[in-house]
Amino acid sequence: MKSDLIDIQVESRGNDVELTLSGSLGIAQLSAVKEKLDMLVDGPGCFFFLNLQNAHFTSDHYQSVFLELLNRVKSQKSALILIFDSAELYDYFSRYLNIFEIYENRNAYKKSGTKKQLQQIGLHYGLRSGITISSGVAVAFLSLIVGWIVTLLIIVSTQGHDLSDKQAQIIALQNQKERYIKEIDKLESSIGPLRKLGVVQDTTMLSSFGLIQDWVGYLEYLENTRREK
Repeated sequence: MKSDLIDIQVESRGNDVELTLSGSLGIAQLSAVKEKLDMLVDGPGCFFFLNLQNAHFTSDHYQSVFLELLNRVKSQKSALILIFDSAELYDYFSRYLNIFEIYENRNAYKKSGTKKQLQQIGLHYGLRSGITISSGVAVAFLSLIVGWIVTLLIIVSTQGHDLSDKQAQIIALQNQKERYIKEIDKLESSIGPLRKLGVVQDTTMLSSFGLIQDWVGYLEYLENTRREK
C-alpha cells in the first residue's frame, strides 16, 4: 500500500500536533506507516500526540516503529504521547508501558500538570519508593554540587591568602610602632641632661618630627638663634 493511502489525520494547535492513526495495520502497511510518521514528526511541534484509539495492529513490528519514533522525537527535544483507552492496545504495549507516555486523551495529559512536568525532567514520585531521580538528573545535580564545592574552596583559599597578607602587614606595623616607641623613649631620656645644660628651651620642637628630624639639626637651629640675638 502506498504511503498516501494510509489513514493518518493531522491536527495542529500551537505547539501540540495530534496524529490520528486508524484502521487494521499489518506487515503490508508497516513501511508506509513508518515513512509517513517520520515525515510528520519532522515538522514543527513540541508535543506530538499519537492517537491510536481506532487502530488495530496485527503485527508486533509496529512496536519497534513507535520506539524508533519516540527516540527520534526526543532527539528533537520534543515529546511523544500515545493516546488511547483500549484494553487491547494496553495489552499490545504491555512490554513498554514504562517507556511510553500513555493517556486516554490530550486533555488528560494536560491535566497531569506539575506531576507531568516533574517527570519531563526526570523527577518521579511513588507512594512506596518516595521521590526518585533519573540517572541524567542525578548526574546534573551531582555536577552542580561539585561545582558549588569547588567554587567555595576557591573562595575560602583566596580569603585565606588575603587574611595571611593582612596579618603579616599588621605584624609589620606593630613591630614598626614598637621601634618608634623605643626611639621616642630614647629621645625623651636624653632631654633631661640637655635641659640642665640649657640646650633645650622649647620641648615642643622635640615632638615635631616633621620640623626637626635629628639632634644635629636641632643644635644648628639653637646656634643660629643665639647668633641672631
